[in-house]
Amino acid sequence: MNFNNLSDRTKGIIFIILSAFGFAMMSAFVKLAGDLPSFQKTFFRNLVSAIVALILILKHKESLFGKKENQKTLIMRSTFGTLGIVLNYYAIDRLI
Repeated sequence: MNFNNLSDRTKGIIFIILSAFGFAMMSAFVKLAGDLPSFQKTFFRNLVSAIVALILILKHKESLFGKKENQKTLIMRSTFGTLGIVLNYYAIDRLI
């Protein structure tokens, strides 16, 4: 299958399906992790994300903390993102 010949709409549909599959797998593995606290699951998930982000930042020679004018927004985004992940894992743990 030549991915370059697909329309943007078809590529978008494929990526949405892959994203949904990825989130479903992540939720399944969180549930299978057992009695680990939600914060511990969040830490290890974010550790993997941080390593991937660090590699990409170093590869593209970007600033580690972003531009000075964007730092407040980036801190808010990371805070709310982490809170969202913790609450999502907490909810998944409580599912029957």
